Amino acid sequence: MKGNIPTEVLSQRISEVIGGRRLRVGLFTTFTFDPGFFELHVLPIFFDQTFSQVDKIRRIQLEDALRSVDHLAVYYDRSALAQDAEPAQLDYRRIDVKRTTGCFHPKVILLLVDNYPEDVSDVETKQRRTHQSLIIALMSANLTRAGWWENVECAHLEEIHDKEVLDDRSAFRHDILSLIRRIYESTYPGEEHSALEQIRQFLLNRTPTERFSKTITKGRYRTRLFCGQNQMSLSQWFSDLRLSRREWNLEIISPYFDQSGAGPLTDLIDTLGPNEVRVYLPRDIDGSALVTETTYHEVVRQAYWGNLPTEMVQSGQGKSSDKLPPRRVHAKVYRLWNRQGSDLLLIGSVNLTSSAHSHGGAGNLEAAFLVDVTNEGYPRRWWLERVDIDKARFAERAPAEEDGLDQVPIDLSFRYDWGTGKLSYRLMANDRAAFEIAETSGRSLFRIATPRTGRWIDCHDDEATQVRELLKSSSFLLVRHEKGQWRVLIREENMGYRPSLLTQLTPEEILEYWALLTPEQRAAFIEHRVGVGLELEGISLGKDRILYPRNTMFDRFAGIYHSFGCLRRYVDDAIKEGRHRDAESRLMGAKYDSLPSLLQKTFDRVSADPIICYITFLCARQLRDGLAKQQREFFRSRRDQVNHLDTLLDQLTELRKQLGDDHGIRDFLEWYEPLFLKELGPDGSNG
Repeated sequence: MKGNIPTEVLSQRISEVIGGRRLRVGLFTTFTFDPGFFELHVLPIFFDQTFSQVDKIRRIQLEDALRSVDHLAVYYDRSALAQDAEPAQLDYRRIDVKRTTGCFHPKVILLLVDNYPEDVSDVETKQRRTHQSLIIALMSANLTRAGWWENVECAHLEEIHDKEVLDDRSAFRHDILSLIRRIYESTYPGEEHSALEQIRQFLLNRTPTERFSKTITKGRYRTRLFCGQNQMSLSQWFSDLRLSRREWNLEIISPYFDQSGAGPLTDLIDTLGPNEVRVYLPRDIDGSALVTETTYHEVVRQAYWGNLPTEMVQSGQGKSSDKLPPRRVHAKVYRLWNRQGSDLLLIGSVNLTSSAHSHGGAGNLEAAFLVDVTNEGYPRRWWLERVDIDKARFAERAPAEEDGLDQVPIDLSFRYDWGTGKLSYRLMANDRAAFEIAETSGRSLFRIATPRTGRWIDCHDDEATQVRELLKSSSFLLVRHEKGQWRVLIREENMGYRPSLLTQLTPEEILEYWALLTPEQRAAFIEHRVGVGLELEGISLGKDRILYPRNTMFDRFAGIYHSFGCLRRYVDDAIKEGRHRDAESRLMGAKYDSLPSLLQKTFDRVSADPIICYITFLCARQLRDGLAKQQREFFRSRRDQVNHLDTLLDQLTELRKQLGDDHGIRDFLEWYEPLFLKELGPDGSNG
């Protein structure tokens, strides 16, 4: 706490609320988006493990951790890719949004997490007794470095539990459903919304449906969520909640204003009838006001301008902090309070602009929580210190959140499917002008001379090949059009079939990795392998940097059998727990530890022991057939992926030939192979 203003570290607070629970579904909405920063510095918060400080290793560890998540998606405004954005490399759905009115502006995190029973070890029993919770965070912070590390931002978190565990009604449940509906409406028909839909189904089916008839219970306002629902502006929404004329003091913190005039401030004052109003005055580094002169004087007619306390905005701590420029205030907070009554906060993405305060059919899409903090013990005094001296310097044009971002004149998206190798574009506009696609460096790739509109259109195979190569180093394309040029973030689908970020594991190391039991062990293994950077025959470098002997066949046959047994249990448990993406990636994908990677590397070895190769393929065939019998629906719904795995397994015929061609060996293998592949029951009988 700084003075009387509550403060916390956002990432630390979110981590505390998750409390080590498994993330099943994650959904993020943002205006400005930096995929690289999101992956390296935001995603790790949602997993209960330690990640390396080395970016390359951290991404590989995250690639592994993301397999346990059913669905993960980021919705962002297509016009708002951060100028210094780093490319995306990890497996999550990236959905670009372009509203017909205003901006796609909500900063929302929705996390569906598993709550496991602590006293159960059996997988099936644990799965039956597992219940879920929905964590909701509304904030002002974009998914960028500035939003999470540099600015003064605001956020509030809530949690809704399964009704079988806690039958406690939520006053904002239907508000979240309204927000979800508005996100749906902001995208184009046919968009895939797996994460959003799973969260919606949880709210519809697993939470109490009864609404509260009163806004206030026992003198406290119930938490609500504003998103322009029911065609209400923010002022109308406040009035609907019966917040008008209650002797409020009103404080507003907002970094952005309309280009002229006081914007929606007049409507707020008319609705709420506050005793006094203070509005935060954003300033440039040189002290000049970041509002126009017209806006400045219009606000003065109705309110006082104010500053946040110096210690709230200072950069760093210590003696030298006063020499550093102040932190940028990007928070959006509306505070309604009085000394003897309630203390309410509206926290989220709503600037003091007409487009932010508008109803659902106009302006921006926003999201903010109204929270009663009366009993939190915060001092009942002003947060903002009045500024009584007129500023001599003003902005000729008021800053806007979209300043410095690419202008995107047409609605154009690109996607690459790693499963099929197809590149597609979707143009949702009547503009049929040709456009050129280039790397962000400027090198031209191809040209779409006569674009088609209204649906996803497949590009030529050679164009898909060029983009596939580009995706090894970047996920951005540059579009050149007669109306301008801008960047597009490529959507990547079926990323379980994208070549892994880690490709240098040997077959023995893949088997060794399968045998590791805990996420911590696997994370340490990856950190060690990438950290070594060398492959030495017969020796390995331990974490204590001491060389120790290692059998290059991982204890040969026993190690192979053990590793495949671990893999089978892992895949079986993943399917039972609903982690289908994880099971598919490990069993059929293209990652460093997948079964196809092991088979291909084993087969390609020129000097490999043919017996070891043969046994490895036999174990893989036994694994595939055994799982197919137990998990029929899982295999039936993935025919193309299974066919690819079976094509690799068909190389068993070639490996069998390498063992020799005399009658004795052939007779032995004809006897041995069926016995090896036969499933046995727990008592040793034929399964």
